Amino acid sequence: MVTASPAPGLLPLLSANRDFRLLWLGNLVSVCGGWFSAVAVFAMVYAHSGGALAAGATLALRYLPGLLVGPWGGVLADRADRRLVMLVCDGLLAALALTFLLADSRASLWLVYPLTFASAAVGYVFQAARSAWMPSLVRDDEYVLYSAAVQVNGMVFQAVGGLAGAAVIGLVGWRWAFVVNAASFVLSLVLTARVTAGSRRGGGTTRTPWLASLREGLRVAARTRLIAALLCLEAAFCLGLGGTITVMTHLALRVHDLGDGGTGWFYAVQGVVGALVLLTCSGRLQRASPHVRLRVVGLSCLLEGLFTIPLGLPSLPAVTLLLWGAAAASDVVYGPTAMGALLSATPDALRGRVTSLWSAVATASLAASAAAAGALLDVLGPRLLPALLGTLMAVSGVAWLALFPRDDGTAKAGR
Repeated sequence: MVTASPAPGLLPLLSANRDFRLLWLGNLVSVCGGWFSAVAVFAMVYAHSGGALAAGATLALRYLPGLLVGPWGGVLADRADRRLVMLVCDGLLAALALTFLLADSRASLWLVYPLTFASAAVGYVFQAARSAWMPSLVRDDEYVLYSAAVQVNGMVFQAVGGLAGAAVIGLVGWRWAFVVNAASFVLSLVLTARVTAGSRRGGGTTRTPWLASLREGLRVAARTRLIAALLCLEAAFCLGLGGTITVMTHLALRVHDLGDGGTGWFYAVQGVVGALVLLTCSGRLQRASPHVRLRVVGLSCLLEGLFTIPLGLPSLPAVTLLLWGAAAASDVVYGPTAMGALLSATPDALRGRVTSLWSAVATASLAASAAAAGALLDVLGPRLLPALLGTLMAVSGVAWLALFPRDDGTAKAGR
């Protein structure tokens, strides 16, 4: 239930709010299963194909549904019972996780591609429903804590989930990882079924055509100054961020020669630093005024850009990891503050469509940036490319600080 007064921090919120805690735990176990599944899929693809091209195609198919399906998932989240949508998606994801076992041969490996696309598509619909329903389980002035709670799941399992998945797969085989993933979705379904509070339905009506509902969300997002600015910032910021992931992989495997698992060091640093910053700073971010939080959004972009610019300069691996950690510390406060502002500016009736649009913009920018960075890396080199990507993020932050010097971010869409 929603508390009578705002929680002072992330852990008190989880402790006091039973309904929110149940949904958070469901998300936690499904994220854990997702890491196991991701490791298992790539292990299976390499085992039966022996090539990196198949693995790259599988990764691309994880992004594509975010653009093709994600926005329609937002329309569904504003028209249907959001809890029911999540329950159905959990059941489908559990079944799809087990169906991956049918691709366990060279002849049937092709099944990995439609199954990956279908799983990602259902996942984006689930995410749209969760993003529309879960914020209603907390107070309006706890939106920053809500976003931090969701983000810390990814940070923790980014730090340990991939390594744990690899360890388990090494002990019992990658096939069991699909079983673990299916079980995680079943557990998520059970936890979600115990929650009945919150705003389970948006303002959409089944009598309104789907395309008209989608257009309504796009129109409100375009006409609401803060939402439109946040979407533009997300697009520019992720254009820089996506490429840095490609650069990081090159630095770990080719420049610093950290071995086949070298990227794990970078992910571990990012996950540990991100989780610690969220746990220690989320309460302060929540208590800050909307005006201050909007400035934090811009400062986060600016500082991450500045720490990314020298990432490719000749240095010891420890120095590069230190810069990566500093960039991660700057980046991790962007999500809660930006999402808090987005939710404050969006009425519940449109929350599914607006948050899905946010996700689609981020996915498109990350995918485009990662692909472009891969093509430009051989041309520009690992020294110049991080400087350009960091500059893009820093300039985005400066532009935001200049654009929103006094906006308090509290205006709702349509007012």
